[in-house]
Amino acid sequence: MGARRRTRSAAAIATTLGALLALAACTMPPPPHGSESALADLIADVDRLPGVGSTEGEIRQFDAKDDPDNWLTSLRVTADTADLAVAERVRRTAERGVTGTTLQVTLDVPSARKTAPVSLDPMDRRVVGLAGRLRTRTFVRQLWMTPTGSRIGLVRDVSFSDAAKRVRTITGPEPTNTSTTRTTTLSRGDVSVDVTATHPGRALMRMIDTLADDHHVERLYYSPGTTYADAARAPDDASGLPAVADRPSLSIGVRPLGDVAETLAATTDEAADAHRAPRTAFDLGSGAVSGWLGLPLDAPKPRDAGPDGDAPTSPTPTPWVPADVDDRATVLRAFLERSAAAAGVPATVTTGTEQCATSGSSDPTGTRATALSVVPVFDVVDDAQEPFDAVTALWTSEGLGVSDRAMGRDFWSSSSGADPATASIRGTVDGLSLTAESACVPPPDATSEGN
Repeated sequence: MGARRRTRSAAAIATTLGALLALAACTMPPPPHGSESALADLIADVDRLPGVGSTEGEIRQFDAKDDPDNWLTSLRVTADTADLAVAERVRRTAERGVTGTTLQVTLDVPSARKTAPVSLDPMDRRVVGLAGRLRTRTFVRQLWMTPTGSRIGLVRDVSFSDAAKRVRTITGPEPTNTSTTRTTTLSRGDVSVDVTATHPGRALMRMIDTLADDHHVERLYYSPGTTYADAARAPDDASGLPAVADRPSLSIGVRPLGDVAETLAATTDEAADAHRAPRTAFDLGSGAVSGWLGLPLDAPKPRDAGPDGDAPTSPTPTPWVPADVDDRATVLRAFLERSAAAAGVPATVTTGTEQCATSGSSDPTGTRATALSVVPVFDVVDDAQEPFDAVTALWTSEGLGVSDRAMGRDFWSSSSGADPATASIRGTVDGLSLTAESACVPPPDATSEGN
């Protein structure tokens, strides 16, 4: 059952509606009285808005068998402008809804110079605002956004670790007043990673980076599950039992299996070690080899998830209370601004915070400041080597030294204990990708106890 609009002709709308009604009359009940005409009017009004290229709509049952009286109107709007201001115009026009139905709106906005194309729900201003911040980022190739989550198609040269860090900085910490976990899916080719504020952990993200570039890997999918804190905020299930945390999982199609399985078994699961979430399960080759992140390959299934095992016996984790690291963020910003100046090109620096484990602890209750920047050196030079060397020379003079290298990124650490505690640099198609992190600061209560 549908009413569709593909042109600006009112006669075309009427003809289409009439034909669809005639076809459907013998097979399903009619939609709510007045809904077809309301949809036709809505399509015509949206189609006349500045920035709208085309509009089409459909009325259908949610579930013809089990819920025949519940009807959904789907409205799809295609913009002919890259300006997201069109979303507000569509929202104001569509908020009147369609008689007797639930309205669902999707707006497709094309790309423009330095902005990615996006498909989003224009009825949620928060979604539109977040889309506006994300689509201008150099790591985003394409973007899909709804109130419950987003999916980002990544450009070729960004690592999943870098993308996850930037997304977490932009979206901010997970809200604590809702039982819904905010998830962002990062995808490229046959690799898809669902990212939350806590998952995947840093060690697994680095492993995913390595696997994503391995030609032996045919596919990879990661699901973050839920933490014990998520489960505690969720309502009881239909039987009245408390909600339990879902186990994170990693599924990989890869040949040969042995080396990858052994590496995953040796990879740290920070959240599980800190008793904040069930341990991540991994599966290789459609069940040929399976195991648990950070446990020997012959280890039994951890009894830490809920109904299929013992309830977690570890202490209830303390909610993360961010420490004040504004001064440290200022230091990091100045550090990356000096780095950009050494490279010879001004650059924008973005700062944020993230959870961390303080020295001697596996519990990520601390806070560190973070900063990242992409220095567009190719605006002034054809070869990035000279500005790269200038940046690393500055870092050496400020007491940092190379500590690791992975996926083409050099990781540096402070030898003096001063911020930045760590930094990294990598050449990309957009220029030099720089990051910096402060030392981990204990939570406020721990800081006050130590005074």
